[in-house]
Amino acid sequence: MDLMTANIDECLDNRTCSDHSTCINLNGSYNCLCHDGFLSLNNSCLDIDECGAPKLELCINGTCVNSIGSYYCDCDNGFSSNGTECLDVDECHEAKNSSSICRTHSSCVNVIGSYLCPCNEGFTLTDQVCQDVDECGDSGDSPCPEHSYCNNTVGSFTCWCSPGYQNNSIACIDVNECDVDTTCRPDQVCTNSPGYFQCSCPRGHTEQGGACVDIDECADLPCDPIARCWNTPGSFLCRCPVGFVGNGSFCKDVDECDKLKPCHFTAACLNSPGSYTCACKPGFVVLSSFCADIDECQQDNGQCHFAARCVNSIGGYKCRCNKGWIEAKDNGHGKRFFEEIFGLVQTDHGPSD
Repeated sequence: MDLMTANIDECLDNRTCSDHSTCINLNGSYNCLCHDGFLSLNNSCLDIDECGAPKLELCINGTCVNSIGSYYCDCDNGFSSNGTECLDVDECHEAKNSSSICRTHSSCVNVIGSYLCPCNEGFTLTDQVCQDVDECGDSGDSPCPEHSYCNNTVGSFTCWCSPGYQNNSIACIDVNECDVDTTCRPDQVCTNSPGYFQCSCPRGHTEQGGACVDIDECADLPCDPIARCWNTPGSFLCRCPVGFVGNGSFCKDVDECDKLKPCHFTAACLNSPGSYTCACKPGFVVLSSFCADIDECQQDNGQCHFAARCVNSIGGYKCRCNKGWIEAKDNGHGKRFFEEIFGLVQTDHGPSD
């Protein structure tokens, strides 16, 4: 009869394998497997010193400490261990708020193995304190646009448009106050200027008792002495009288005798300020607008010698001696002498040839 053999489980005996190993039963045998972190040597499991293996580069940012069957990391400040690694500690996240670990007006910024507390924008570090930066302090380099003034605030600043300007979200632009009808009185003129405006009376008016009153410029005699001044609302007019030319501020006499030749050809033109006169030449008399010849012979024979006859001509007359008489002159004085054959007789008469 054949005999049946049964497998013996050597692993039931705790002494089969050494410490730090696990016994695995096999058909007719067994195997001892060392635990992780141990090395089998001469039927024993020896601890592996992981920290002694430089190629593993364990516990960066910390110190590797070997332990039975394993190792752990003794981490540097700013790092925490999860057992086999050193992880950065986010101090800013772990704190209830950044102000609990950072100074006032600063913010916590995490960095590998530590944290920083830079001052917030608008502050600067002075003597370990974050102090406000006065952005408005340097008048030569104002952060605000033209036509505005800078107002410093804690950690920042604001820009306010100067009076007479308004913000259009980009710059401060001039406000045209004159676009509003109620800026000035109805009798005033509104003049807008950059940043301000002015209410004034119109030209030719002056302020009196809260109203604009017309100025009588004629009272100051602005015209030529011979011109006439007319005051008008807000201004005045100067007019030269008839017979003068000019703009009224100066007037010049018109010489009608030279320009118009207004007189009869038998008359002489005499210019006078603003006018002229026509004077008939000797031997003529005014007749309406003409000069008519005077017939001197009609009166007392033209005052000719009794022995002469009077002959009228245009503008004069002649005395002609009768037969038996001859004409003589008195040394150029216009007097004529008639010599009788038997003696010398003198007589005066008017113009002659």
